[in-house]
Amino acid sequence: PQNPKTPKPLQMFLQIVNNLKMSSVVKILVVGPTKAGKSTIANIIGELAEGPSEHYRPTVGCRIVELERDPPPAVASFGKFTLELWDVSGDFKYEKCWGPIQKEAHGIIFVYDPAAPNYEESLAQFVAMFPKAMMLSPKFCLAIANHH
Repeated sequence: PQNPKTPKPLQMFLQIVNNLKMSSVVKILVVGPTKAGKSTIANIIGELAEGPSEHYRPTVGCRIVELERDPPPAVASFGKFTLELWDVSGDFKYEKCWGPIQKEAHGIIFVYDPAAPNYEESLAQFVAMFPKAMMLSPKFCLAIANHH
């Protein structure tokens, strides 16, 4: 049973770790509409930046941020693992790349900007496309509202 006081991101991580079979690589996709701040979130989690960049640079296809981490105390016996954050372009001109990118992913972080026009519709497209194609349970998905 899960502790109701455990933060959602940690619950997601613990479920992913429990589903890993002998792998020490955790692959998480960072997905959402263009200009939502996916790269910013990946950079902050990957400790490449402390905040947003001053200049917008659209991701071309996909960018991988890789880092080695100790697991949370609840699963310390698992040992160090490599976290791969796959920062996926939200531009539909790269849609044909999304299938191969989805292979062997353990979870998804959806990033959206609630101030963007039609953000609900844009985000809904990604939510409908990615977990379904990956046959990924919603419990392995997290949404982050990135306020610019």
